[in-house]
Amino acid sequence: MKKLVTIALMGTFAIVTPAFADSVEDTQRDIQADLNAIHKDNAALKKDQDKLARDRAAKAADKANDNYGKQAGDSVAIGADKTAINEKKTEKKVDQKILKHHQEELNEDINANTQDSNAPATNGSGQ
Repeated sequence: MKKLVTIALMGTFAIVTPAFADSVEDTQRDIQADLNAIHKDNAALKKDQDKLARDRAAKAADKANDNYGKQAGDSVAIGADKTAINEKKTEKKVDQKILKHHQEELNEDINANTQDSNAPATNGSGQ
């Protein structure tokens, strides 16, 4: 009887272990994708901030030259740049929250597996 219970437990462990490994690997891939998304967000944010700086410099030059018509166009461009920057910041915050969720999920998977592997084996007799 003890052999039968041991074999059953080993079979269950063999079935659960690949599922756990798949779950951890999937979550690790998700985390890497989240990190890549945050990296892209940072690059896009930097690009928009650089564009904002150029548009502000253009507006300052137009103001110095009393070119009022171009100043208005520069103001519109600055407003669009600020909107794009805020959009990128929001997107980055969302990606960071998703990353945090995936990291917590990975920790839960690892902790659950650690607890399962540390659980005492029963011999089927209820003792």
